[in-house]
Amino acid sequence: MNKGKIHALRKSFLWGIYILLFPILSGVLSEILSLGTIETLFLQGSFMLASLVVPLIFVLIGKWKWEEIGFSKYDAKCSRKAYHFLPLIAIFIPAAIQGFYFKSKIYLFGNLFLYLTVGIAEEIYFRGIIPKYLSKAFSAKWIIIFSTLIFGIGHIATAFTTSNGWEIFLTVLNAFLFGWLAIEMEIISKNIIPIIMLHFLFDFETKIVVMNGSTLLIAECVRGAIVFAAAGWLAIVIQRNLKQRYS
Repeated sequence: MNKGKIHALRKSFLWGIYILLFPILSGVLSEILSLGTIETLFLQGSFMLASLVVPLIFVLIGKWKWEEIGFSKYDAKCSRKAYHFLPLIAIFIPAAIQGFYFKSKIYLFGNLFLYLTVGIAEEIYFRGIIPKYLSKAFSAKWIIIFSTLIFGIGHIATAFTTSNGWEIFLTVLNAFLFGWLAIEMEIISKNIIPIIMLHFLFDFETKIVVMNGSTLLIAECVRGAIVFAAAGWLAIVIQRNLKQRYS
């Protein structure tokens, strides 16, 4: 592997570690301060917002462009492609069958705040900044592979908040599957806004569904299968587009 590829991978992994420091630090601070559930939700959301300060500064001083963190200029053709992602709504059906439960308004707003900030921050890093560095040395196929691995590996630590082996396995597996699907969506649409919404809803739904225990695990298995099928189909679409471009 040449120096350019090693440099691109090193930069990508460092940015991946950087963004993951924020939820880790907020979790540690929550434990130290013995915060309750609601306070923890808002603290973690605030830390995710803070993670956006560096990219925003880089954009404002001209070091990066908006396109380099995922926010491309309006492109009618690419925007129309985003409509092709609407069938992905099926991802939310398995866990939503038994409905939703809201403990309280403040709990609902806390989760909305946290998972919206998580969706925005993680997409800017994992589908904006990291692919930006990977694209300097790798083809689309390897951007997909490395981006998925960095996202999945980065979420392994967050899975060990439960002692349930199957739940840990599914959490890690879903992270890899979602990372695979999300980077493909970015490559096709050239915009992270649809992915931010999908990411937000994907995380938020799990916190408000009525399901729990084995029923929720089954629903997550079905959801994972749908994500896998969607990611597999988008991989075929990308491959076809690449063949047409270079044929």
